[in-house]
Amino acid sequence: MAASVGVASAHEYRKGGLEVEHPWLRAPRDGESEADLFMAVYNRGDAADRLIAVKSPEIGGFALHVAPHFAVATDAIFFPNGSKVALAPGGSFIRLSGIEKINPVGWGFEVTLVFEKAGELPIEASIDAPDAAHAHDAEAMERWEKAHGRGVTDTPQEGAAQGEGHRSGHEDMKGGGEAPPAQ
Repeated sequence: MAASVGVASAHEYRKGGLEVEHPWLRAPRDGESEADLFMAVYNRGDAADRLIAVKSPEIGGFALHVAPHFAVATDAIFFPNGSKVALAPGGSFIRLSGIEKINPVGWGFEVTLVFEKAGELPIEASIDAPDAAHAHDAEAMERWEKAHGRGVTDTPQEGAAQGEGHRSGHEDMKGGGEAPPAQ
């Protein structure tokens, strides 16, 4: 039987009834070793699940920050069945710590999400500027490039710095869209 782990597209990952869309992280500021990880998680399965850990050889640890209106426990982020949960600035998110080495802004960062029921799901989060308000934040990318002496043509991936008209789908994910766990 084939495993149901896989990439649905460049920014979507699936395992069982869980679908992770557009994972991204704010790069650590110069001299710091922490980065915040964001994404949207859809639970299309028949049962609730919980994010209980994040793993990567590139991190020393992690902390799950749960928005106060969504908190039921401090050791997990809940995904009720039939829900969309936005891990976004101003809401719930994952803080990665002890980062020794990270790819430059515009590249990707691999981590494995560990769910209580679905198990491990490897993903690659796009790396945005340390002050990004949302994924693919063109203004933040421009500030980062200027501060680091890089131009748009010097970015590591074609299209990494998107134009102002680009909509990533994250603009509406400012901590909203979270579904509290079923009681």
